Amino acid sequence: MPKLDSHLLAAKLASLVCVFAICACAAKTAGPTSAQGKAAINDSLSAQQLHDRIRAWILSVNDARDLSERNIEKRTGLDLGPDSEQPNGFRGVGALPEGWRYSLSSVKTVPGPSPHSVLFSMGRISDSYADMTPVCVELEHYRSALIAAGFKPSQRPQRLGTEYRFFRTKKVSVRVETHGKTKRYDEQRCVSRLFVSAAPPPG
Repeated sequence: MPKLDSHLLAAKLASLVCVFAICACAAKTAGPTSAQGKAAINDSLSAQQLHDRIRAWILSVNDARDLSERNIEKRTGLDLGPDSEQPNGFRGVGALPEGWRYSLSSVKTVPGPSPHSVLFSMGRISDSYADMTPVCVELEHYRSALIAAGFKPSQRPQRLGTEYRFFRTKKVSVRVETHGKTKRYDEQRCVSRLFVSAAPPPG
């Protein structure tokens, strides 16, 4: 059996090592790049722009079909993905100025394959009542538009600094929660959470 040339063998081994190294680098880079691309979409909006898109989506809701992941992505431009804590659920998160973050996620309130509620929430880690000035959007941003669209307003007494406002039609319900702008009981208030529910489609 002929002996392999040691120089030829070394060259082949070196080329194989290079190929494996390139593949490993490519595989390592693909994940973060894709994730960064998705994060960039959700992190690119100001608080005002974000609320503008959320409001436009809410005004388009007619029944539970409009609470689907695909429809919300189409209406808001946000990137949503599977929610690991909820079968058939979805969730999207993004960054806002000065350490604030937001999330938009499905909420399972009744049995079935589709969500009938969606929660939009803003906050800072371990600081529920931080100064909201950098991300403050007031109730009026939603109130006037929802009333003009035929929603009937109501409210519930304030609890632990959170004020609850409700806007309803026969098929859609919107709960808007506000916090004090600079402290818990500040008279100037900012939207902190939105809870949108819709009835199942006819038939």
